[in-house]
Amino acid sequence: MSSDRWGPLKGQLIHLSFGAGTFFLVLRDQAEGQTQGAAIPLPGDFLSGVHRGRFNPKDGQLYVSGMAGWGTYTSQDGCFQRVRYTGEPVQLPIAWHAVENGVLVTFSLPIDRAVATQLQNHFVQSWNYRYSSAYGSPELSPRHPGMPGHDPVTVQSAHVLADGRTLFLEIPEIQPVNQLHLHLRVDSGPAQDIFATVHKLASPFTGFPGYRSSRKTLAAHPILADMAALSVVKPPNPWGMSIRNARAIHLAAGQNLTFTPAALSVRAGEAIKLTFSNPDVVPHNWALVRPGTLAKVGELVNKIIAEPDAASHHYIPRTDDVLFYMDIVPPGNDFTISFQAPSSKGRYPFLCTFPGHWMVMNGVMTVE
Repeated sequence: MSSDRWGPLKGQLIHLSFGAGTFFLVLRDQAEGQTQGAAIPLPGDFLSGVHRGRFNPKDGQLYVSGMAGWGTYTSQDGCFQRVRYTGEPVQLPIAWHAVENGVLVTFSLPIDRAVATQLQNHFVQSWNYRYSSAYGSPELSPRHPGMPGHDPVTVQSAHVLADGRTLFLEIPEIQPVNQLHLHLRVDSGPAQDIFATVHKLASPFTGFPGYRSSRKTLAAHPILADMAALSVVKPPNPWGMSIRNARAIHLAAGQNLTFTPAALSVRAGEAIKLTFSNPDVVPHNWALVRPGTLAKVGELVNKIIAEPDAASHHYIPRTDDVLFYMDIVPPGNDFTISFQAPSSKGRYPFLCTFPGHWMVMNGVMTVE
């Protein structure tokens, strides 16, 4: 936007949508040397698929032309339209910055502290796209890779900074994602929608009351994870072959991240055929670990989200403390492995190593 007649938006970037016949304000961010952007829907619709825009040097307003013909939801064969800034006050996000503990958003006008600091006035969600040779992608859950859906993201606190125009949303669980959607209400006007791509997170923002430093593992970028999955041939499960005369045991995923049953008993050295069924709506797996290592293995599970190839090895940590494991079991599926129970008696913990599950989804196999 080169025009002096467009007020607070001068110098910003506009993106035209041929398909939807709309336009967006595009905000740029720099985090750790990485450029990333956010799209802000602007009000109004065009009559056709707009794909050319220019600011007229004489009147300083935006003129767009468009046409139909391929891939547009608009109603007319063509259009030539003007977008004029009237000079009236306009409230829009004009800058954003993604940090390890949240997002800063600066607006074109002062925001209402009484409105903007109320958590119920904000909603945040995230999703990813599948990087592949396919044309397009479903919207996928970042927490449950490969599963369709959006993840709600908790806003812990909201703060208006000293300039009166910048809002900081404290979001401890923010991670690199293809799409972070912020739905913000900062005054008596309509809510503001921001669709941001978060490639990188800058250092935590500390300039607000109650800041507390905390350790955080940053997830691998979703594109890196997809590229790793495309390039790695998953080996067969080491315990996928059946053992003759093995005793059959059935285990299932229960409600609220549990195993049913949560306790198993086997004899030392006994041949076991273990089937795990997953009637849940999210993926799970099963891993047996050495006695006394549940927390140790769990800590490795917490960090595994930083590994781009984690999905290709079923989120199983690379440690000798894991004795046997099952592949990731999608919802509505089951998986069977066969193994010789440990020869040493004791209590052997088992857990689901899918990220975020192990602390509640665990149990014990007693070897007698």
